[in-house]
Amino acid sequence: MSGINTTESSLLDALIQWKFFPDVNTFGIPDFSKPVPAWPFDFSNALLRTVVYPVSLNGYIALIFATTYFLSVHHFNKVVQNRQIEQFQKTNPGEKLPKNLKQLKAAPFKIATWRIFKVLVFLHNVFLCVYSVWTFIGMTRTINQISHKVFAVLFQDVKSSPLSRTELFWHCVCNNNNTTDNIWSNSQDLNVKGLTFYAYLFYLSKYYEILDTAIILLKGRPSSLLQSYHHSGAILCMWSGVRYMSSPIWIFVVFNSFIHSLMYFYFSLSCIKIRLPKWFKQSLTSLQILQFVIGGSLAVVHLFVRYYDSVNGSFSSCIATSEQALAVYINVFYLAPLTLLFAAFYIDSYKKKKAIVSKKKI
Repeated sequence: MSGINTTESSLLDALIQWKFFPDVNTFGIPDFSKPVPAWPFDFSNALLRTVVYPVSLNGYIALIFATTYFLSVHHFNKVVQNRQIEQFQKTNPGEKLPKNLKQLKAAPFKIATWRIFKVLVFLHNVFLCVYSVWTFIGMTRTINQISHKVFAVLFQDVKSSPLSRTELFWHCVCNNNNTTDNIWSNSQDLNVKGLTFYAYLFYLSKYYEILDTAIILLKGRPSSLLQSYHHSGAILCMWSGVRYMSSPIWIFVVFNSFIHSLMYFYFSLSCIKIRLPKWFKQSLTSLQILQFVIGGSLAVVHLFVRYYDSVNGSFSSCIATSEQALAVYINVFYLAPLTLLFAAFYIDSYKKKKAIVSKKKI
């Protein structure tokens, strides 16, 4: 990125402009044949780089996997529920089934009673907790470092910058044209990894997190619609953001990794019978809902941002193509139902139970 001298900088009110409408190019039909982003890792393995990496970012693969997972959960839920019903009828002969089948006791498969299974579940939660913390710290550090580098380069000849931290931040997350000074790039001199690195790994982690569902089913309880929808949708959201290097995907990585750090910390402690206060779990659910509302809104905001592109010497759209916009639209349409599902879960888990307890006391 070339520096801007004092005369040039005086002509610029800011690095960021706001428009009332998205770029007209965002309303076109996405070109799904565009090449995948550059290999995000320092090492180079021919098989991984030329075969596994492109295949993992194939839209059909992500869609088929997410759909198969979602439909499979529906099938296995019936299997688990039938086991619960059989268990209830054996232990309570002659009694009617409860109207709400959620009240049935878990009917775990034998493997779920093994000690090695419990150890592996604990390690699974610890791994995802540590990974989420690492991702959150890494991404926030990258955003901070790149923002400061933008400041130093663009205004190296200016004693006092007219820019706010907010403007530097938006320039950092939106500027995709420059290869060394944007959030997507791995910066050698700053010793930071870019969003191409963290987002791709985060995308892969969404496949791994499906083990959460397998664990619940093996423990003898059906998986909720909330969980199956959450996991399958997350795969598609991350695919679209990584595949087309859409700026708002940083929100998913930063916000979600923060929430998952707390969530898997809670799950890890639960595995070793350490109970945290009820308010912690309730606050965690509230944070998840807040994450969806703020994150979804912030993603839409990217459509209206224009940043100063020093390569072209003009202002460019933060979301400039229909491919980048696709990630925004998928995330928004995914988050709206997900927010409602979490809100329903919150009411059912905390508000209704609190009301029932109050009535019993009376």
